[in-house]
Amino acid sequence: MAETTDQRIQKLLRNTAKQKEADELEEKLAEEQNNERQATAEHVRQKWVTDTHIIAEILKDFEQKMSALGLQLTFQDAGQKGDALAVGRITGRVSGSDLQVTLNVRPTGEIQAFQGPKPGHIQAQFMSPSKLSVLVADRAQYEALILEFIEKAAGPK
Repeated sequence: MAETTDQRIQKLLRNTAKQKEADELEEKLAEEQNNERQATAEHVRQKWVTDTHIIAEILKDFEQKMSALGLQLTFQDAGQKGDALAVGRITGRVSGSDLQVTLNVRPTGEIQAFQGPKPGHIQAQFMSPSKLSVLVADRAQYEALILEFIEKAAGPK
């Protein structure tokens, strides 16, 4: 038996209402996820500001402890660049070699740490295999990460 005009209209109204409800729920979920991402990014920003001071202290401590290597290091918070929420740069010298390390902080808190090739040399950049998040990083983890790069720079040429 075929549907009557009224039945078809009611079905159309029900389907439209269901679709509208589904669209509103999807929009609400997307908004909540966006708010969570923004809250996480703000927390990452705040923690990074604190951590930049810790990193600078670590560099000074390492300079004193490894003065025999002629270690000279500086830290710069380079602000936000590209898809990185924050960028930190460690530059200096160790055992007569230049050291340039970049810390890219993602909005999720993940830190990607890498050292680019030396000027005039064609070689792949060294990316730290260490997984570190600003959200949970402490002094010891930053020390270990930075030491990876110092060891690499001080190693055999």
